[in-house]
Amino acid sequence: MVQERSERTRGRLVEAGAVLFDRRGYAGATLGEIAAAAGVTKGALYFHFASKEELARAVSGQAERSLRSACAELRAASSPLQGLIDAGYWLVDALGADPVIRAAFRLGREDAGWQSAPTTSAPTTSGPATAGPATADSRQPAFADIRGFHSVWAGVVRDLLAGARRAGELRDRAGGLGPETLVVTAACGLEVVFADGCPAEERARRVGALWDWLLPCLVRPGTVGGYRTRPSAPRPA
Repeated sequence: MVQERSERTRGRLVEAGAVLFDRRGYAGATLGEIAAAAGVTKGALYFHFASKEELARAVSGQAERSLRSACAELRAASSPLQGLIDAGYWLVDALGADPVIRAAFRLGREDAGWQSAPTTSAPTTSGPATAGPATADSRQPAFADIRGFHSVWAGVVRDLLAGARRAGELRDRAGGLGPETLVVTAACGLEVVFADGCPAEERARRVGALWDWLLPCLVRPGTVGGYRTRPSAPRPA
């Protein structure tokens, strides 16, 4: 019972921290305001998090776990390339509904020093069916400067794209920076376009239009029709 209450308190602090980091940025959010928003004392906050840096890492870690879990489920339910398409829809929906995801991206854009510390993401299953952490082979020099949560998202995109190449879904089966540059740049741009709010219907329309243009560049002639470029189900507002 005590442990469950402690976990609930920690969860409220992470959620409250995410809301304020998203709204005010790392520098603008204070621990006092976060504790008040979570409905706990500042002492209770310090029991769970020794500093604002530690809380920011917890927010980023929760966002990373959510992203990796969602993308692994999407990949398991379809081909790697279809999973990548669906991951884009998941991301823009999360940007509209989940302050933890929005906060992780904002924290990643702010060079606050603490970002060099690793997040505490849950372990992932190895193998081509899982969108796990980026491997050394997938960290192309062209994207070495991507930092923060953008780096996590870019790594997931690269791994799904590599899985699509292994599965023979791409026209460029030998590899190369062209497809990766195109897809990773477009995928990371989704956060920039949709982070500040956009109606759900417009988000879906624009992501679908993006993939209508990207797919013919990526897949073999005659195979475009084998992929769904629209959401598989109605998206939440």
